[in-house]
Amino acid sequence: MIGKYHTSITNEALGTSFNGYAVNYIEKGNIDSDELRDYKEGITDGYDLSAQHFNKTSLEKCDEFFEDAQDVVLEDFIEAAKADGAEEDELYEQAFYDLGRLVHNIQDFYSHTNWINLNQDELWNEDIDNPNVDDLEKFKTGDYSYFSQFLDQINPFYKLYLSANYDALYEDDSSISHYGINKDEPGTIADELYEDKYGVSGFTLASDMAREHTAQKWDEIDSALKESLSEEEYENLKQKMSEFDSTQEDFDENLDELRANFNEDMKELQ
Repeated sequence: MIGKYHTSITNEALGTSFNGYAVNYIEKGNIDSDELRDYKEGITDGYDLSAQHFNKTSLEKCDEFFEDAQDVVLEDFIEAAKADGAEEDELYEQAFYDLGRLVHNIQDFYSHTNWINLNQDELWNEDIDNPNVDDLEKFKTGDYSYFSQFLDQINPFYKLYLSANYDALYEDDSSISHYGINKDEPGTIADELYEDKYGVSGFTLASDMAREHTAQKWDEIDSALKESLSEEEYENLKQKMSEFDSTQEDFDENLDELRANFNEDMKELQ
C-alpha cells in the first residue's frame, strides 16, 4: 500500500481500540516499514527485508516474518502490562511501534500478492498462513527491483501484455513483476485489469480485506493478552493504553531505538 492508504486503513481498523496518540504511533511504525528497504546493521539484519512487504519471496518466508512479528508484539504488551515505573512509557511506545510493523505486513499481503486474484468468490482470509488458495504453487508475490519497476513503468505495451496473458500471470504459476501485481492505490495496472475482468476494483477489495484483517488481528492479540495476564494486569494495561500520550516529537526522538529494539527481538526468534 501507498503510505496514505496504510494510514487510513490503520486508523479505520484500530481507531476504536486505541486513543489518537496510540493510533499515531501505530501508523508511524507502519509507515516506517517502507523506510527500511535496505540492509542496515542493527536495524534490518534480524528479518527478511523482502518478506516484510511480500516482495519477491515465498509465502513461507513472509509467514515466518508475520509469526515472529506477532510474537514480538504480544510480548511487548505483556512486558508493558507487568512494568511499573519510569520505563512504562518506553515500553508502550515500543509496543505500538511494533504493532505498526506487524499490521504493515498484513496490509501488504493483500496489495502485493495475487491473493485477491485467486479468491474472487470467497474474499476472506483467516490468516496469512491459510490464504484460501487451493494450489499454493499459484500463490505469488511480485518480482521487485528498482530497475524492473522503471522498465515496466515506461513500457507503453506492458498493460496490453498483462491483459493478453491475464490467466497465466495472475491466476496461474507464471512469474510477474511487482509493478504488474501491486494494488497499492486506485488506478494501478493490476487494479484496472481486475476491474475490467470482474467488475470491481482490485484496490478496493485489497483495502477492505486489509482493514478487516488488521482489526481482527488486534482482537486476537487482545484476547491472548487477556488470557496471559492476571485480571489486574489486564485492567492496568487497558488503563495505561487509554492514557498514552506520546507525541510525534517523542516518536522522532526515539525512532532509532524503536527500530533497533524491533530488529533485536526479531533476531532472537530466528
